[in-house]
Order: sequence, then C-alpha cells, then structure tokens
Amino acid sequence: YKVSTLSFEKITAAYKKGKNTKLILQDVSLCLNPGEFVCLCGPNGCGKSTLLSILSGIPNKNLQIVSAQKLPSINQIPIHKIKRIECAKHIAYMQQNEFSMWDFSVFDFVLQGRFCHSNGGNYSNDDFAIVNQVLKEMNLSDFSSRNVNALSGGEFQKIRIARALCQKPEFMLLDEPASNLDYVYEPKLMQMLQSIAHEKNISILAIVHNINLACCFADKICLLPPKHSIISGKPDEIMTPENLKLTFGVDFQCKETKLFQSSL
Repeated sequence: YKVSTLSFEKITAAYKKGKNTKLILQDVSLCLNPGEFVCLCGPNGCGKSTLLSILSGIPNKNLQIVSAQKLPSINQIPIHKIKRIECAKHIAYMQQNEFSMWDFSVFDFVLQGRFCHSNGGNYSNDDFAIVNQVLKEMNLSDFSSRNVNALSGGEFQKIRIARALCQKPEFMLLDEPASNLDYVYEPKLMQMLQSIAHEKNISILAIVHNINLACCFADKICLLPPKHSIISGKPDEIMTPENLKLTFGVDFQCKETKLFQSSL
C-alpha cells in the first residue's frame, strides 16, 4: 500500500433544497493517516454521514461546500479532480444501508470490489486470486458459494468489508458498520477493523454510536458536536465529561475499563 493522507481543512457544508438551506458542518478539519483506526462519534443529524460522503468524493447535488480552507485531497490532489474509477482504487466507501437485489454468491458479491481494477468488468485470474485471498484471511472461504440474501446481518457486514478490501484501498470509510449487530458480534467487528487497519496499513474511519467500544478499539476518536468543529485525539485525551456533554448534550461520567478482546 502507498503511504498517503486524506485530509481537508475548515469545511463548512450545507444542504440546499429550493430556497431552504440547512447548515450541517461548520469549520470541520480532518486528516487520516496510514494504519489508523478512527471512530467518528456524535448524535443523530450532526453530519457524520455527510462528512464521509464528502471524503469519498461522491457528488450530491443538494450538498454544497459553503467554504473551505482546503478541499478534500489525497496527498494534496483534490478528490474532485480524480476520476471516480481511479478514486475507488484509493478510497473504499461503505454506506450505512445496503441490500442486494440480485442473488449473488458471496464470491461474486465480493468480486465487485475488483471492478475499479478490471477492464470494464472483465476480471482476470489475478482478480479471482485476490478475492480468494481476502475471503481466506477473513475466514469466509466456506461462505464463497452461499447466497448473499441468505446471510445473517453480521455475516453480510463482513462480506461488505471483504468487498472493500478487494479494492486494495488506502482508506476505508465505513458508515455505521456495526449497525443492527448484537452485543456479542459488535465488539468482534470492531476488533477486526482495528486489526485490518494495523496489519494492512489502511486508514479506517468508521461511524460508531457505541462510544464505549470506540474507546476500547480506536487509535483516535473524532467527536462531532452539532455545528461545531471536530474534537479529535486519543480516547483518553478527549473522552471527558465536558467534551461528551458538548457533543451529545447530556451529562456523562467517564471511568477506565478493561480492553475487550475476542477471537474472530
């Protein structure tokens, strides 16, 4: 993997529909470095998903960058100047909700991650080998021929992450990857993402609602108070009652807990 950074400075963004404008992000700056597992936390409606969509470079006709000191860029190259298919070689973006309208096998579903490297969907033996390798690394080889619509929620999230890994990205942007998972599988997924970031030197930014798990597994946490700048740093530095109240609007108590460990 190439050593890159994904960053922007002082972004203010709003949704505009007709004559109505709703400010959603204000003076937000962020820099993602190789090998970091970063958790983005904040209340509903504060702009977390909007932030990920801006970083992914996916156009949204209703979303306007009102002002920016520096637009989202990879190694100083603005994302909006990179062709979408080329951008996918650097950034894997996993939206919050997804379902398959087609009865793909797990192998064919994960193979879609190689599209940006293929010749218009003409997959090579190297593409097939990469899919098999990723499935093996994630203990999904036995799932290869199963129908994606027959998987559990946790299994489906896992193959979505496998598909993203097949892109061979430098950055993974994950919108609530632990949503709808039970309390047993959720920490297992968080531990898996932490391992992927560290072992593959990939920068992962994930929206996480469980701030206790975020503290256990994240290298860095970004708190996003509504219409305020991001508060970011190591968990033990920024997870204070004051920062949490500013972010969520309620009182918190902070206590040190033992790090959760579990086999995948």
